Amino acid sequence: MKTITELKQVPQWVGHQNKIPKDPHTGHNASSINPSTWSNAASAWQAKSRYRWDGIGFVFTIGSGVVGVDLDKCFIRDELNVRHLKPWARDVVHCLNSYTEVSPSGQGLHILCRGKIPFSINRSERGFEMYNEARYFTVTGKIFAPLAVDEGYASGAIEERQDELAALHAVFNEEPSEPQLAETRPYQKGNVSATQIKDALAVLPLHMAYPDWLTVCMAVHDAFPDSEGISLIEGWSPGYKGEVAGKFKSFDRTAKNGISVASLFHLAKQHGYTAPKKHYTQKLTSAEKSAALMTGTSNAKRNGKLYTLAT
Repeated sequence: MKTITELKQVPQWVGHQNKIPKDPHTGHNASSINPSTWSNAASAWQAKSRYRWDGIGFVFTIGSGVVGVDLDKCFIRDELNVRHLKPWARDVVHCLNSYTEVSPSGQGLHILCRGKIPFSINRSERGFEMYNEARYFTVTGKIFAPLAVDEGYASGAIEERQDELAALHAVFNEEPSEPQLAETRPYQKGNVSATQIKDALAVLPLHMAYPDWLTVCMAVHDAFPDSEGISLIEGWSPGYKGEVAGKFKSFDRTAKNGISVASLFHLAKQHGYTAPKKHYTQKLTSAEKSAALMTGTSNAKRNGKLYTLAT
C-alpha cells in the first residue's frame, strides 16, 4: 500500500482509550500480537464512535512492511512564540519524506514508511521510537504542515524508504545487534589512507541529503573509527557542533548495514572522483632505465602502467 486510504483496508486496526488498545469486535482490550482483536479502519472507527473511545490506531506487523517512527516532544517555540520543529526532528522528517501526522498530544509526530528494519527500537529519552511489529500507532489523520507536503519534504503518501530507515536505525540504535560484530569485521585503516579519503570527500557536495551524509559518515568510520575519522568528516561537512562525534560514538555500538569505506568511493565516483593511477615497483630494462634517467624522473611506463624505478 502507498496511501493512508489503502492502509485503512488492511485488517490491522484497533480502537484506543487512554492509550490502551481496544478490540473493535468486542469492546474489550485488544492485543498488538493477537490479530483476532483487530479489524479494518472503518470497523474500528464505528466501534470508536459506539464505545466513545479516544481514537483508532494501526498495529504493526513485519508482514505488512510498514514501519512507524514516533518523534516525541519535537517542537520548540522561537522568540515570537512561533512553533518550529527541533533541528534533529526536522532532519528525520526531511530524511524520511513520507506520510507524517501530528500525534494526539499535539507535541509529537508519527511517520509511516514502507520498508524493513532488523528490530524495533525505543529511545524515548531522545524522543525517538521506531517500530515494525507488536506495537500500534494512534492515527489522527491530522497531516503535519500541509505546506511541507506541498514543498516536497513531508510526503502525503506512505513512501518506500528502505535506505533511509536503515540509516536512522543505525543512528538511533544504541544496542549492538551482534556484540562481537565490531571485532570480527575486517579492519580497513591499513588498506585506505586518510589522503585518499580526503580526496574522495573533496568531490562530494557539502550539503548532501541526510541519508547520504550518514552513509559517508559510516563509510569513513569503517576505515577510521577514531578522532582522525571525525576530523576528516568535520573538514568536509561538519554538521552542528559535536554531531559527527556523536554519530561516530553510535556507530561504535551498532552494525552499519553493510556500509563500508568502499561505499564512500562508490559515491565519490558518482560525483566525478577518479582514483589515482597505481604505481608498480619493478626492475626496468636498460632502455627504460635510460629513458627515465634522461627525463629526470624515477618512473617509466610499460603497457600503459606507471612503474617506479627499482634497483
